[in-house]
Amino acid sequence: MPVDATAVAKLKQACDQAADLHPNSCSHAVWHVIKQYLPDQPYMSANALMDHVQGQRHWRSVPVSQVGDLARGGAVIVGGKKESGNGHVIVVYPGPDKAAGGYAYTRGGKTETLRTRGSYPPAMSTSLGNWEGARSKGDKTIWDPWASDAKFANVTFWQLVQ
Repeated sequence: MPVDATAVAKLKQACDQAADLHPNSCSHAVWHVIKQYLPDQPYMSANALMDHVQGQRHWRSVPVSQVGDLARGGAVIVGGKKESGNGHVIVVYPGPDKAAGGYAYTRGGKTETLRTRGSYPPAMSTSLGNWEGARSKGDKTIWDPWASDAKFANVTFWQLVQ
């Protein structure tokens, strides 16, 4: 996919602003990014947004194998997984793939390091929870918020098409 430097810069700026403005709400952060492209987009929780994109002309499903190249070209890609209660949503951050894991987290009062694993595109992700993998301004990957192959297998990705 050809790189549109202006589109990439806009996407990075929107992601960085979203992470700064909404560090504790993934759905508000993703909404902030979407509103830079679709100003009339109403706010939706993560689960509602994952339901919404499925039937909208502005969104098309894309396989995980394509999301990095699309984002590096400046395309807005939202990923998410519905869960009981609250789901989680992210935006694919434009940048080179990187190893998932490798960061410290605390469990049961003990600091551990998540093992590194496969290579994935970076993510913009914020969260009300305390899972370190769900907080990223391009420094963690699209896999890290879920930190499980089984959970990640159920994450879907959607490209904003205008």
